[in-house]
Amino acid sequence: MRILLVTYWGLTNMGGIWTYMKQLSDKLGEQGHTVTLMGSHVESNTLYLLNENALFDKKAYYTALLPYLDSQKFPHLHQEHGIFSFELGRYVFEGGATALGLQNYDVIHAQDLISSYALRRIMKVPVPLVSSVHGALARESFYEYKGLEPGLTKQEYERRPIWSYFRRIEQLGANAADLIMVSSEWIGQLVEELGVEQERIHLQPYGVNLNEYEVKAAMPSPLHLDHGRKVIMYAGRLEYIKGVHVLISALGIVKQQRQDWICVIAGTGSLMEELKEQAQELGIQDFVLFPGKIDNIPSALAEADIYVQPSLQDTQPFSVTEAQLAGIAPVVAGTSGMPEMVQHGATGWIVPPENPEALAKQLEQLLNDDGLRAKTGSEAKRWAKHSRSLDSMVEGTLKGYHLAAGIQAWPQPSAAASILHLIKRKARPISGAFHPADILSLTDPGNPLEHILRSRLPEDYWIPDASILTSKGNKP
Repeated sequence: MRILLVTYWGLTNMGGIWTYMKQLSDKLGEQGHTVTLMGSHVESNTLYLLNENALFDKKAYYTALLPYLDSQKFPHLHQEHGIFSFELGRYVFEGGATALGLQNYDVIHAQDLISSYALRRIMKVPVPLVSSVHGALARESFYEYKGLEPGLTKQEYERRPIWSYFRRIEQLGANAADLIMVSSEWIGQLVEELGVEQERIHLQPYGVNLNEYEVKAAMPSPLHLDHGRKVIMYAGRLEYIKGVHVLISALGIVKQQRQDWICVIAGTGSLMEELKEQAQELGIQDFVLFPGKIDNIPSALAEADIYVQPSLQDTQPFSVTEAQLAGIAPVVAGTSGMPEMVQHGATGWIVPPENPEALAKQLEQLLNDDGLRAKTGSEAKRWAKHSRSLDSMVEGTLKGYHLAAGIQAWPQPSAAASILHLIKRKARPISGAFHPADILSLTDPGNPLEHILRSRLPEDYWIPDASILTSKGNKP
């Protein structure tokens, strides 16, 4: 089977998504499948195929389209900067994916709903499309804005055009796919809310390469810690949505009771300096280490006694499974898909989200009871080995691919294709909308991309995309 794994985002710098794509690609390759990975290279501003000499200059195409998307012609794109940025970025992605080609694959597996909708929009010949939903875009965007505006409420944010825009993209992306793959029941419920039938939702939890994990875990730890103190650990992005500020607040409370611990906060992100300042303000700067990105988390976990995942929203973090495989029963926030990963008091601990006091109380209990940590850690490891193997994940994913191919093979159009066709039919081209090949013929005659776009894109492909408009005031 020829398989394309594709993401709208940066390919090798997206944490858990990259881990998922890499592990899936390697295992499918071992089984004889041909797997290609497509995504963005952030530094060079290109869309490219990994390990192939094929790339698309996003900046040049962006520059070509930009003058033709002005606010007077298309005011709906300029209601908020975020809307314009995402829409133009999506059009550039669609042009790049068209140039790199979708025609040589038996199945395409999108890793986000932006690429899911974009890929279906540019398909001239239908290809079975599976879409993994690794997160909830509109909800995540709220936390991004709240990180910048601490007083922002969810109700206030949902009144902004950007919220409606992200919800529309989620709806379009979910209904563009023949089959939606989800790692948790929580995500499955969110997908149903987008209008996707249960029979098109395929539950497949993430898996970890157990052999590779054990090899990494046996390597020397990148950390050099004082073993006289118990070690609390977090590993992941240092962004508001990850809730690291909640962990630091909890540690400030713990320090008032005991000082026989140290916390390692591994990772990088935009909040690094802010989190360091928070630790200093609480007087725990000597108890919290920020080693930056650690390439070998399994070996670092060998030194940890407690692992904390304080996220405000998270689906099924790989780091939680890695902690369980290290024999650590993790403490997770009771939100999103994380509670599905642990049985409270048996294979992990669930605390109320955004509640430093509750987290501090749980940490104090675990710091006080070595026997409890050992018992629950042993159960966590047993559960993870049994339930989170990469072989099971790949087997279930291949089943999803065959289901999607079967849907495409039906005499009638697939449910996803029918819904998307209906959306397109209702969304007549916006006045002034254009075909990108026409723009290139005017601005850059002889550019080979003009012929590629004209020959490969569907006849009803237009920029801007009218489907993001809803019936309420023609606003996305």
